[in-house]
Amino acid sequence: MVFHITIKPAGLSFEAEAGETILEAALRHGIDFPHRCRQGVCTSCVCRLQQGEVRYAPPSPLSDIDKAQNFTYGCLAYPLTDLVLQHPFIQA
Repeated sequence: MVFHITIKPAGLSFEAEAGETILEAALRHGIDFPHRCRQGVCTSCVCRLQQGEVRYAPPSPLSDIDKAQNFTYGCLAYPLTDLVLQHPFIQA
């Protein structure tokens, strides 16, 4: 299964394969996606989920505040549907 991911406001689009995190897919497509730790600690990869659904391997890194803000950790999130994400520092 393949999922279509769009990053706003840059307007970049790429595809993620099942079992691939958002970050892994972005890097595979040559997108300069901010990241450092790949463990959900540094928060460089945090996006705002505008559309779609993701899953995390347990335990979920999301706090109640993260959930309320629709934050998504690109390094840990696996798409379950096509996604629209917002990340202000990703450039086209």
